[in-house]
Amino acid sequence: MKKRILIISMVATAFFSQRLKAQDCKTSVELDAAPGKYLTAAQYPWPAARAEYFNKMSTATDKAMAKKILGDLEKTEALSHTGFNFTGGSWENVYSTEGNHYLGNVKLGQYSFQAALYEYFCAKGKLTRNSEYSTIMRMYVNQLQLTTLDKYLSAPFGSSFPAYDFGIQYADWKNHKPADVNAQLINLFTYITCNNKQLLEAINSGNNYFQDVADKDIKINNRNNYIYRYWFIKKKDIPVLIPVSRKEYLQSLLEYYEREKIHFTKLVAQLKEEKSGSLKYYANWEKDVADKISVVNKAISDHDEKWLSAQSVINPADDNSKNYNAKLPEQTNYNRFWKFYDNEKNMGGLYKYNPEYFKTSAKGPASPQLITIAFRYVTMPSSLRMLNNFTKNFDFGAARKMVE
Repeated sequence: MKKRILIISMVATAFFSQRLKAQDCKTSVELDAAPGKYLTAAQYPWPAARAEYFNKMSTATDKAMAKKILGDLEKTEALSHTGFNFTGGSWENVYSTEGNHYLGNVKLGQYSFQAALYEYFCAKGKLTRNSEYSTIMRMYVNQLQLTTLDKYLSAPFGSSFPAYDFGIQYADWKNHKPADVNAQLINLFTYITCNNKQLLEAINSGNNYFQDVADKDIKINNRNNYIYRYWFIKKKDIPVLIPVSRKEYLQSLLEYYEREKIHFTKLVAQLKEEKSGSLKYYANWEKDVADKISVVNKAISDHDEKWLSAQSVINPADDNSKNYNAKLPEQTNYNRFWKFYDNEKNMGGLYKYNPEYFKTSAKGPASPQLITIAFRYVTMPSSLRMLNNFTKNFDFGAARKMVE
């Protein structure tokens, strides 16, 4: 894959260099003032790549929906250029699809539209398109968790059991097919932590934007530090994320521990068959799991409904530290409950996808229910021009009309 990307990048450089070779350049001012070029997703110069745009959508209906929505988003973004004097580079669009993934209990089709700025540079006196980009805008349909937001928004429990995958993490593990890696998970693996109130407000309200660097901390004319600005296009008056209560969390731990019994039984049998030296780490797994269950049951029985209904606030790093200090075997003491937290360092409130927000659509899984816009920029003039024009002129109302 990396080799293929490198070849495409080299071909792209040659392709655009050919188109720009007639233009001379001497200074950075000339480069920045040179007329810009737009390239739509349909104009992407490699037919094989365009043919793969919708390959991961499972049905013809989903492909048609993804094609329509991405086309509408691209047209809406293009309209924001009206009257805009675009200079200094090439603004190029592509589509991509990720297939169907669960958000809570609903499986949704995920796909995205991307536009990137390939700035001009001077090579031997000729205007040349850079093969890399610093400025990029992506619109993700039916997707919230992004790697660029991991500092604030993350899945604290991962999505699987450690060591050997027997499919026990899936809600319907008995009928699970190994190829279906996007099947519905048990509750614990669907939870999210969010440690930033401004981000949570932006997600749940759909108003304003969230930026990962405060304006006061931004240094001008800096190409090395990426800044992300996010908008969340959503349905009106319904929060996307809602708190997970202490009772819900504790019950999800009990569900997880029951799956651990199945997991460890299968794992130990496998290790015995392999005559693995790792078997020693699981010698007391039944006692450890029974103890974890006892601790959780006690937490439930010792508290009233008011306490249990409060939001779960967790600190996995501190829990792991307690495990270590108690000299508990790591392999059989994952997700051991110690306590709920409040204002301690590294704490995070626990959230889940709102079942009242995400609904199965009659139009199919690819029907958009949420759109996340992520605009990455640097504080160079060409990048700031693109960011400011998008922020001011993109029709967010038109995008909201696409959300069911």
